[in-house]
Amino acid sequence: MIFISAQICGIIALILTVISVQFKTKQKIIMCFVFANLVASIQFFLLNAITGAVISIINTIRCMVFYYYKKKGKKPSLAILLLFEIVAIVSGIISWQNIWSIIPIVATVLYTYGLWQDDVKIIRITTAIVGLGWAIYDIIVMAYIGAIQESSQFVSAIIALIRKNKK
Repeated sequence: MIFISAQICGIIALILTVISVQFKTKQKIIMCFVFANLVASIQFFLLNAITGAVISIINTIRCMVFYYYKKKGKKPSLAILLLFEIVAIVSGIISWQNIWSIIPIVATVLYTYGLWQDDVKIIRITTAIVGLGWAIYDIIVMAYIGAIQESSQFVSAIIALIRKNKK
């Protein structure tokens, strides 16, 4: 039952992530990621993938902070960026389970930098790259719907990049 519940969380995260990169504004993309990361953290806890769960919670908080700044018409400072990068690395080390724990850590560091940028194109590019990394991690920890979600995130980000570049 826990495994099935985890996969249901994966389905919800999949839907949220795929539609997120289709939004035109950074603010809407980030808000969608808040909910996707929250659901993903529950999925990882259910699968006992502690590093993925902890990193997903950090990602949720990061997205909320970045959303708050965007809503106020401001960009998070370099200090905020570095704080989230350090917290992700330290939390990943503390929750380390095996060599595969490196994937969520590196993905979060990369994606945090991407979200910090104002350019939606950079967000889409980092979304694509990070999606591949998380898909591998998801397969390893048996978050199979999560792997589909991350692969879909990759494809969706590529489609968005192509679609927006044509305009």
